[in-house]
Amino acid sequence: MTVRLGARSVRVIDCHSHLVPLDWRVPTAPKSMFEYDAVIEEMDRAGVDVCVFGNNWIRVPEGAPALDVVRRYNDFSAEMNVRFRGRFLGLASAIPFEGDGYLRETERAIKELGLKSIMINSSVAGEYLDSPRAAGFFELAVALSVPVFVHPPKVTIGAEKMEIFRLPELVGRPFDTTLSLARFILMGGFERFPTLNLVMAHMGGAISLLPGRLDFGYELRDDPSFGPWEPDVIPMPPSAYIPKLYLDTMGFHPPAVLCCVGTVGADHVVMGSDFPPVHVPLARTVELVRNLPLSLGDREKILGGNAARLLGL
Repeated sequence: MTVRLGARSVRVIDCHSHLVPLDWRVPTAPKSMFEYDAVIEEMDRAGVDVCVFGNNWIRVPEGAPALDVVRRYNDFSAEMNVRFRGRFLGLASAIPFEGDGYLRETERAIKELGLKSIMINSSVAGEYLDSPRAAGFFELAVALSVPVFVHPPKVTIGAEKMEIFRLPELVGRPFDTTLSLARFILMGGFERFPTLNLVMAHMGGAISLLPGRLDFGYELRDDPSFGPWEPDVIPMPPSAYIPKLYLDTMGFHPPAVLCCVGTVGADHVVMGSDFPPVHVPLARTVELVRNLPLSLGDREKILGGNAARLLGL
């Protein structure tokens, strides 16, 4: 442990990165996703002890059957966890909207391969986390007592208007997450699965900005002049459920991270860099958290304590 807070060293866990198997390599993919030893060298320079990685479905073999992709990635995660024990922690890959074959594979990944969490997309082809077809997946995640890391997909809401400046990455992805979370909460997701731990990429999109706005919709839900509010299924305002979320720090904007802390609490924020593949020095993410105007204890939780508790490390 080489990152210091005050007079002591602290454990640092990066909860957001993406590595892929060597046999998935294509010339257009960022090299860092395949150069595992180089990633560890970058971790050492930044003082990061553990890198948690998963499959975001943005770099997968073209045309490969989805269930084959899931199985290959789960095996890859398990292999990396053994090969780089204590440095890399691979998550299970899953699609929450498919049938029993996918659920059996998720169960295999956790029970047989020993993976400690699952990564899914916030949406798949326009189907969001409130979909009834996702219920079986969430029931399984709760039964397995593992957190679910939610990452936006390659093609997001509004993609037809994001043909320039890599806007799907910069704008589309966080707002796909925002929409998925709003739908999940308003449709009673946390009422059905109260012990579910959702860890959201990219600070949960804009969810930390929306508690008051969602609440005034709930407060005025019986006023037809504002339009329909249906189905009315949650017994508490939406803001009562948002603090159940875990949000990562990926965004490179300290005021936004502080908004996350103010919304869900320091116990529900984890450090996330998105490296690989985002080519920003890992130390920048660590220093952002180290320099937040929070107590030493809160910064230590965000740097690694919360992740260690969630993942049972």
